[in-house]
Amino acid sequence: MNLVYCYPTNMLKCLATFGVLVMIIAAYTLTVPVHGQNVFAQKNTVRVQNDLGSGIVLYLHCKSKDDDLGLHVLPYRNYQEWSFRDNFGGTTLFWCSMQWNYEQHSFEIYSTARDNLSCSSKCWRSIRPDGAYFYMEVHDLWMKRYSW
Repeated sequence: MNLVYCYPTNMLKCLATFGVLVMIIAAYTLTVPVHGQNVFAQKNTVRVQNDLGSGIVLYLHCKSKDDDLGLHVLPYRNYQEWSFRDNFGGTTLFWCSMQWNYEQHSFEIYSTARDNLSCSSKCWRSIRPDGAYFYMEVHDLWMKRYSW
């Protein structure tokens, strides 16, 4: 093993190398996931709202690989909302099962790979009689993503 010695003639070069090494280690340490989350990633907020119509109750159960958000009973115009940071690997994924009247559906409600560019923080979803609509925050519009 070769050791590098800092002699007075090349001290500036040694200090610069040491400084770069410290910055690399610090950057790596600060971006390592904490409980699966990147420290610097912005928080995403997913909101799933019942827009099925007056008197229709939405039963919503959302989860990820790591988190089960439980069953939520949402009357018309009510919503469930949760916030999180995408994991360091960019593989964050939440899916939901939902039921109302005699309808039952299940789909990915949030995927980093799909939604990273369309919602920077407000990942809002509207469950309507004809399908699931996703709010495209960067374009300020609602887009039908799933039909039933």
